Amino acid sequence: MKTIVVCTNFRPFTNQPSCAHRGSEALADWLEREIETRRLDATVDRSVCLGHCPYGPNVRLLGEDFYHEATQEKLIPLLAALDKAD
Repeated sequence: MKTIVVCTNFRPFTNQPSCAHRGSEALADWLEREIETRRLDATVDRSVCLGHCPYGPNVRLLGEDFYHEATQEKLIPLLAALDKAD
């Protein structure tokens, strides 16, 4: 099973950016729905921080490259690749 890690870090007491401020929770929800709909052998892991806050939301297929400034459109190729791997 593949793991897609989504940073859902929220920094309420700082002026620094955070993935949650940029919509990562909704993106994680969307990924979970897509994985279920497509019946992919994958799971979403919501992480506290992936260490790239200025470039968020950040998503990573565990052990592979990051998707910075991730959007649904940018993640469709990732889902398609997982679909082909099944």
